[in-house]
Amino acid sequence: MRAARLGALAAAVLAPAVVIACVAAGVYFSVSPADQAVLARMLREQAAFLAVAAVLVTLVAGLLLAAALRRYVAPARRMAADVRVVLGANPDHRVTPSGPAELRQLATALNELAERHAAARRDVAEHVAAAAADLERERHRLAVLMGVLTVAVLVCAEDGRILLYNAAARDLLGDDVGLGRSVFGVLDRDLVVHGLARVDAGSAPHEATAERDGRPVRVRLARVPSDTAGFVLVCEDATRPERAAARHAELLGSTADLVRGAAGSIGAAAGAILDYPDVPAEQRHRFVEVIAEEATRLGEAAERLTAEPGIDMHGWAVADISARDLLSAVLSAVAARPGGPRTRIDEAAEDVWFTVNSFAVADALASVVRLLGERHGATDVVLAAAPGDADLGAVDLSWAGPPLRAGDLERGAGDVAGVVRRHGGELWADAHHPLVRVLLPRSPAPPRAAGPVPAEEPPPALYDFELERFQPGPDAWSEWEASRLDRLTYTVFDTETTGFAPDEGDEIVSIGAVRIVGGRVLRTETFERLVDPGRGIPPTSTAVHGITRDLVRGAPSLDEVLPAFAAFASGSVLVGHNVAFDMAFLAPAQRRTGSPLTAPLLDTLLIDGVVHPDHESHTLEAMAERLGLDLVGRHTALGDALLTGEIFLRLLPLLHARGVRTLGELRAAAAATAQARTSERLYRS
Repeated sequence: MRAARLGALAAAVLAPAVVIACVAAGVYFSVSPADQAVLARMLREQAAFLAVAAVLVTLVAGLLLAAALRRYVAPARRMAADVRVVLGANPDHRVTPSGPAELRQLATALNELAERHAAARRDVAEHVAAAAADLERERHRLAVLMGVLTVAVLVCAEDGRILLYNAAARDLLGDDVGLGRSVFGVLDRDLVVHGLARVDAGSAPHEATAERDGRPVRVRLARVPSDTAGFVLVCEDATRPERAAARHAELLGSTADLVRGAAGSIGAAAGAILDYPDVPAEQRHRFVEVIAEEATRLGEAAERLTAEPGIDMHGWAVADISARDLLSAVLSAVAARPGGPRTRIDEAAEDVWFTVNSFAVADALASVVRLLGERHGATDVVLAAAPGDADLGAVDLSWAGPPLRAGDLERGAGDVAGVVRRHGGELWADAHHPLVRVLLPRSPAPPRAAGPVPAEEPPPALYDFELERFQPGPDAWSEWEASRLDRLTYTVFDTETTGFAPDEGDEIVSIGAVRIVGGRVLRTETFERLVDPGRGIPPTSTAVHGITRDLVRGAPSLDEVLPAFAAFASGSVLVGHNVAFDMAFLAPAQRRTGSPLTAPLLDTLLIDGVVHPDHESHTLEAMAERLGLDLVGRHTALGDALLTGEIFLRLLPLLHARGVRTLGELRAAAAATAQARTSERLYRS
């Protein structure tokens, strides 16, 4: 029986005696001395009778009071605990009516209130789920976007830990890039710190060049555009543009040599034909073949030059762009300078794809629009696109009014013609209609329509923003006692054994564990190992956990598994259910291997004793039922660890409601219930 209940029972028994004694004392001191002498004599004569009567009255009154406490107080306390469960852990839990009719009516009213509370929570949950779905879609889009970027992108916290990166970052910077790792492992710390200082001073974004594995890497640094501290790094192989330029120069050089040689051969053959008209037919035919062969070589060289990806025949960086995006860029370029004619895109314009330097072409077409307005009086210009032929697509500029005269376009927009020719296109003004047509190279293959990303396909780079938000800093680990419970990282673990008596040779056959970070059970962060106990497994134990001797034969021993488990649990608080049982099996191995588990230990059994002191059972099954959790995967080490972790998380808000908010406060509260561990009732299944 607990001290609190003993105290209550003692108070119930002694209270009537105190009341009777006080009444008797009041009567005695309120009468005259003569009457007091008479009363004293009567008390002495009837002392035995009065003593027996007082004991009986006190006992009866105490029993009646204790019965009243059991009838009213205990049910009220259980109901209060049930209400806390509804509010803090399981909205579907209901108060169990007990006690007198008044308390049962109160329980019914509380359950009605709980129903309304649950309905309100469901409404909120639906809104939150909708918002979360929108957020998840945005995260997925961001992840897909990050995946298709050809430049390396890293998003980092203020202290340099990597929160997000894409595949290009791994390709460029190597395997040292990873979630939670420090960016200073791949880039010089001084470079990043210097860049951040420049950015904070107003020169954002900042560019610098770093060295990585002997290669120069161009780094562009900017702040995360939100209230969350952090920064973004965009990295690119600095040698890429130089390699492209060198490749272009190489192609130009080889083409020039080829042109020079071909021109010489063609000139010699043509000269021979012209200088020697009487040359035999067979030899003349050979000269013609030489001219044809050299012409073919020149054509092939031109094809190689223009086929180099990303570079046109003049060394410009070109890329695919849709006609609608190109025409939109023209509109923006026209609008950038006030005073031009009104310009719009024809609704019937086809979405052709071009391979051009979009900036140069858009600027050139905008020059034509301004020419039409300034020198030809056009007030409205319509832009349209058409497929043209297999090689060249068309961009048309039309207006209401007379057509351009011969030479107007060349005189007014000579640079435009140069831009179009450099792309291998053509440009002319229709002499009979108000129309300027520009032919530009089409994209070699029509782009595929972007299909939806299959739901089962994982995004190329996912991350978790929430993890970083709750991760405590390194200094926090030295202050376990003052650490808030909702900020700590936990390792929840469980073991399966050959029996219940480690002192009699029973051993561990399986260890399972899971990490809790940021208030979430991370089901992807688990530890599960079979252990060879070096002895047989009784059928009664196999019937519980399903592990046979054959299953663990050849598995690593506990001495081999324990260091790995200690590494998995490092930097976290250990949590288990009836954890002393598991530690009794682990302790000998800790002494043998020198791999102690030095983190604080928490026991959900004792924590539930803190939260629900009036409940009869604190088994995992009882706690799971009380907190609304499914008993899935029980009696495996990992399954029980996962269930214990979920129970622990649902106990945290109930502890918070009781004012238990730090690890030190929880350990003190659990220690106050330590004597309950000796109670067989507490362990009752």
